[in-house]
Amino acid sequence: MKLPALCALLLLVGCAPTDQQQAFQLTADLVADDVTLRWSGAPTNAAYLMVEYATEENGEYTILSFLPPDHHEFQHPDLMPATTFYYRVTPLTAPEGQPATAHPQPKEIHLSWQDTSTNEDGYLLERRRTAQPAEVAAYLDPNATSFNLPLLPTDQPATYIPRPFHRGTPSPVTHETIPPD
Repeated sequence: MKLPALCALLLLVGCAPTDQQQAFQLTADLVADDVTLRWSGAPTNAAYLMVEYATEENGEYTILSFLPPDHHEFQHPDLMPATTFYYRVTPLTAPEGQPATAHPQPKEIHLSWQDTSTNEDGYLLERRRTAQPAEVAAYLDPNATSFNLPLLPTDQPATYIPRPFHRGTPSPVTHETIPPD
């Protein structure tokens, strides 16, 4: 094989999208001022899918929700007119953790745990209540070992489990522009 042909082959192989990028697809549908996101092909080993948005193409993303990996849709309602919203969905892997030590206070609960991970991207503080699905109560920085969680009058007793997480490859970005009023 001649050198130019070999270089072209290497270029094509190096630029080809990975199987995950080809499989993980995200679409957005606009109805009035609501955007509905739908995706397919998310990695099955994710503990959660993190749905995020930005209002600039290369802007800083804001977390909208953490969803179980079997969910394939999210609605972002009542959006600002004349604004473009950019979306992505990122899989998070998070091994099971041990319950945090809880010290209830009048309006919050102080939670503490040992940092047993050496290279996490952060911690998901998971809330588990009897007969309800687990949910993410807080998104914490790497190396966190405690957190004061504010309590609402409607909160029920729960077990809190800190789970060190790693970010997977996000979905391709999609966007929608909300029309002016």
